[in-house]
Amino acid sequence: MKVYGKTMKKEKIKTTGQVEAENLNTFSGITKAFMDLAEKMGIPTPVITRTSAQYFFDFNSVKFKKDDFVEKVDFDFWIVEKY
Repeated sequence: MKVYGKTMKKEKIKTTGQVEAENLNTFSGITKAFMDLAEKMGIPTPVITRTSAQYFFDFNSVKFKKDDFVEKVDFDFWIVEKY
């Protein structure tokens, strides 16, 4: 399954990326997919909670805001979707 991500700034897409992911029905599988996607896009990995992973599992999409990142980021939010 593919996982697609895009960073947004002022309602415009800044960067995009996608990775092939396996085992997206477990917390560790979702975490690995997010980490791989963030690395491919050249952005820091956000703090991934069980709640955000469950939201991704239930709705096939999750949105991380600036506050979800430990490092400073130059975008408003990161949207991750599976398709």
